[in-house]
Amino acid sequence: MATTPTTIGQDYGFLWWLNTQGKQWPDAPAYELCGAGRGSNTIWIDPEHDLVVVWRWHRDRKHNELLKRILAAVKAD
Repeated sequence: MATTPTTIGQDYGFLWWLNTQGKQWPDAPAYELCGAGRGSNTIWIDPEHDLVVVWRWHRDRKHNELLKRILAAVKAD
């Protein structure tokens, strides 16, 4: 249920942000999801690559650029 879009919005599923619409992270696949908390603490999950990325207290709002670089590194392997 946590990864199922809710009536609140197609990009939200029970405390997890979904990329189903490609709004949050346009360069990331639609199946990825993210938990975001206070202080911009972020947990980003890429189930296809069995990858979890955690970053804390970031002020830079360039999440898409960070995820784009991580995906490029994973795909290069």
